[in-house]
Amino acid sequence: MNEPLSAVGTVTETNQGMAKVAFKRSKACGDCHACASFGDGNALIELENTLGAKAGDRVVIELHPGGVFKASLILYGIPLAALLAGVLVGSRISDLASALIGIGAAAVSLVLIKLMDKHFNKKNCFKPEMKRISNDG
Repeated sequence: MNEPLSAVGTVTETNQGMAKVAFKRSKACGDCHACASFGDGNALIELENTLGAKAGDRVVIELHPGGVFKASLILYGIPLAALLAGVLVGSRISDLASALIGIGAAAVSLVLIKLMDKHFNKKNCFKPEMKRISNDG
């Protein structure tokens, strides 16, 4: 699956080079929740307004699947690896230490990921982007 994930949405608001786009969540979205969800199957996302779209314009937005994979790896893989490493280290001490060190290591990894959030936000591979203004109704 190397094709970008795309959706057509409606620009609801623009402000200082940014645009809020409302669209129907697709099955590809799954339980991602990268966008704010509202109502039944609807989502709202704020994007850089690279096309100069205005409120009411329909735009095609895309997210490269490589970005989804990398984000999933960071958000799930790193804490899981930290949990397993903590359990392995703690198992040399006791079962309680194994559980506590594993949970602690996973928690620390989540805090570190949160602290690096600004760095991750600068990476364009994680951001959906406007590709074109759609003439489709």
